[in-house]
Amino acid sequence: MKIHVRFFAGLASRAGCRDVFIQVAPGRDEGGEVRVADALSAIEQEFPSLASMLSRVAVALDNTIVSASTPLYEDATLDLLPPVSGGTDLPATPSRWLSETPLDLSALLAECEDPAGGGLVVFSGDVRNHHEGRRGVTAITYEAHPAIAARVLSELEAEVMERFDVLRCRIQHRTGRVEVGQASVLVICRAAHRAAAFEGARYAIDTLKLKTPIWKLEHYDDGSERYLDGTPLQPEDQG
Repeated sequence: MKIHVRFFAGLASRAGCRDVFIQVAPGRDEGGEVRVADALSAIEQEFPSLASMLSRVAVALDNTIVSASTPLYEDATLDLLPPVSGGTDLPATPSRWLSETPLDLSALLAECEDPAGGGLVVFSGDVRNHHEGRRGVTAITYEAHPAIAARVLSELEAEVMERFDVLRCRIQHRTGRVEVGQASVLVICRAAHRAAAFEGARYAIDTLKLKTPIWKLEHYDDGSERYLDGTPLQPEDQG
């Protein structure tokens, strides 16, 4: 079976390419069915340099993160997603949640107007000039899986409003190169009372960092750069 494999962030750097077509044979005990686990084995054989990373990658099929036992089909596209720092319908406009240009706080605040909301919390995550004791950070380049990231952020907004009785919630994240001092993410929560707004905003940013396929390439003043490690994404097809 032929499948299309796409590599994201540090996986692409290690593989030396962004995508590849490979042939995958079924495992011995699977009755002729080809599964994600078989594809990962074929990828490891094709790209030995990825062997140490494949145990921590998430695999997306049809824009849904799936498990190793998920069956594949001819010409399927598999997206290999490294850990992030930080099967439903997709949002029609990923740009509502992801922006290649500086984030517009005024525009997002306008979306969160509500006369019933007396508490407003704004969180801005800005790029700083140091990380884990290393100074000289000049910028971070953010790379996302647009379809999955937009869906995760859309669902997170809805979850925050329902779970914390928040009236309005907006989340937007930068992609591309973001300089020190610029905002990489904005979270806005408006609620009737401040406690709900604070709790909703805190939950939103913490959950975003765990579940959203967005990766960071950190740039330094000596000209070097590196992808930051993070948390492996979990399959969505496990209940």
